[in-house]
Amino acid sequence: MNRFLLKIIQGLRAGKFVNRFQVCKLVLIVFILVTASSCKKKRVKDDGPSGPEPGSTESYFLKISTTTSNTLSIDNKGNLWVAGKNNSNVLGLGSNISQQPKFVRVMGEVKDISIKDSRALVIKNDNSVWTTGSNAFLELGTGDVPSDGRFVKIFDGAEQIEAGERNGFIIKPDHSLWGAGFNDDKIFGSVGTGVVVEKYTKIAENIKAISAGLGHFLLLKTDNSLWACGRNLEGELGIGSFSSNQIGFVKVMDGVSAIKALDYHSLIIKTDNSLWATGRNGNGELGIGNLTNQNRFVKVMNDVSALAGGRFFSLIIKTDKSLWASGFNNSTYGIQSPDQNKFLRITDNVAQVSAADYHSFIIKTDQTMFGTGQNSFGHLGSGNNKDIDVFTKIKLN
Repeated sequence: MNRFLLKIIQGLRAGKFVNRFQVCKLVLIVFILVTASSCKKKRVKDDGPSGPEPGSTESYFLKISTTTSNTLSIDNKGNLWVAGKNNSNVLGLGSNISQQPKFVRVMGEVKDISIKDSRALVIKNDNSVWTTGSNAFLELGTGDVPSDGRFVKIFDGAEQIEAGERNGFIIKPDHSLWGAGFNDDKIFGSVGTGVVVEKYTKIAENIKAISAGLGHFLLLKTDNSLWACGRNLEGELGIGSFSSNQIGFVKVMDGVSAIKALDYHSLIIKTDNSLWATGRNGNGELGIGNLTNQNRFVKVMNDVSALAGGRFFSLIIKTDKSLWASGFNNSTYGIQSPDQNKFLRITDNVAQVSAADYHSFIIKTDQTMFGTGQNSFGHLGSGNNKDIDVFTKIKLN
């Protein structure tokens, strides 16, 4: 198109277009071409102003954690906001309302969040842990006391939290790992498989991070070694087999800096910022250029800083703040395209990403938040339960 414009300019200078009708026609053609090009590139719907000005007292989304049908978020003032399906009172609203399609404030002084289907964990500014939701497997750590629909305090001195499908995890500042709930495949160590742990109990030391998938678990130790346990039918543990289950944690590799266990696949970042992936790849979610499942971690790309994903897709942020996606796409990563088996660049200036089954959120560097994908339960917080096919700004009420 640039060459076409150049020819028009040269023609005007040479006096080739002397008829006023000809000139108007050319101007109209140029306008149409520029507009079409602009629309083609746009993958984020911005229907409002950018983020707050420096020094502003305006509230904005700071962190997001989402799961199948509900979402938690924290604003810059430490307020906890919730949206989506209120199954098992997981939103902590103190009522039996079935859905909350718009973000509403629940409590203050919160600095970290984690949600998984019907259970939620938060860390408050004093490092205490609070929880709400389903207690079917005693995963709340409150013993056999059911949730009353509000967040209750269960633990002191926490640094990190991770909500699992049937369990919960806490990491303390001394890098000790604590767990409660159902003991899938001896994730709690010597405690027998299938046993329910009623209260948060110390299960490991020297732990930097834990990530819970759909039946499988990844552990990152303080020496940057990766360990894995649990379901492995799709090769999601990366231990070289497609076995049914791995009982107890086994070492997988060294030199790892970040981990993400998704439903049927796993993503990691190594200390050199390279991305590696293993597990199910039927929709190209590993981003390796084919649809073949992997049972060992394979290198995908370089310069990666953050990980997320849903049931059959993956999202990553690169070190230049660009967002990339691969795998199943039904507006799950905000563009109209077929599934991708290689990572595709989606947008720029992204600071944080969170995703689940068939939807995604991003927080941009100007502190605005956008959501896209399936929204059957109002978990995108857009004010309704209509699906969204492009990243659309989500407002903080």
